[in-house]
Amino acid sequence: MAGKHESSSQVDAGILATLRARMPADAHRKEKSRQAASLLFFEHGIYPSAKVVLSYTQQGSLTDINRDLQEFWHDLRDKARVKLDAPYLPQELLENFANALAGLWDQAVANSTATFDAERLQAETEVDRAKRKMAEAEQLASSMLERAQASEAELRQERERRENAEKRVEGQISEIEALQSSLTKWQQQAESEARARQEAEQRFSRDLEAERTLRQHESERYDGEMKFVKLQIDSARNAERELRDQLKAVNEHKDAELSAYRQRANNAADLVASIKLELAEVRGLNRGLERQLASMKSDGILPGGAPSSSNKKPRPRVARASAIKRRSLR
Repeated sequence: MAGKHESSSQVDAGILATLRARMPADAHRKEKSRQAASLLFFEHGIYPSAKVVLSYTQQGSLTDINRDLQEFWHDLRDKARVKLDAPYLPQELLENFANALAGLWDQAVANSTATFDAERLQAETEVDRAKRKMAEAEQLASSMLERAQASEAELRQERERRENAEKRVEGQISEIEALQSSLTKWQQQAESEARARQEAEQRFSRDLEAERTLRQHESERYDGEMKFVKLQIDSARNAERELRDQLKAVNEHKDAELSAYRQRANNAADLVASIKLELAEVRGLNRGLERQLASMKSDGILPGGAPSSSNKKPRPRVARASAIKRRSLR
């Protein structure tokens, strides 16, 4: 097989060298086609089909070369007939030679026509196949481009949602810090009032105890003043009871306010935790979309040679978290 292929290559090289030597490079297509057909048919015994001639001349289309070959065969037949009209040849020989040449001509024309039809059908089949492949490729490219554009739009939306979520988180953090500062202030105020109340109770207890001791000592000497002392003691007890009731009311009011602020702070902390989870989910989805886009660009789908995705959309938790925050801070 190697020797046969080498021999065929040598024949092709010889034919090409002969064609270049016999005609200039700027010769017309028809001249090249006729010269190649003559060289193949008469000197190498090769049937000059349109495809074979085109492989040597590399000029023109199969239709044009087939038309040139038809003219070549027609001229060849005319030249053969001129030779058949030679008066010095016997009539019987002329008739036999003419019949043989006519049969050869018909066979050559039939072969040329069949070869041209087969090559035309093959070319049409290849063109149809190429058109189908091109249509499929264009459809696939359009689909991939639409998917890439949709992914880019979704990525932009995810980035906007992430930025909005981060802004809301910053606002919630500032509000929580303000609430914590207010809660600390109220706690300090409650502790200060508790200490003042305790000191007042202690002073009152000491004063009351001193008063009782003094009255008790004086009662031994002043029996007539016992009723006055008892009235003073009763008055002091009533004052103490009223003061205790007032302090108790104040404490209950402060405790209620402190409990309300603590509840708001806990709700705000829960809201921040929920928003942080939402933000983490949005960031995870954003990274997945960026990886998908990078994969698509690396596969050569997008212009620019760069990437592809989870297509799940994040659940709308931000609005629900904002509603929870408004309800919790009322």
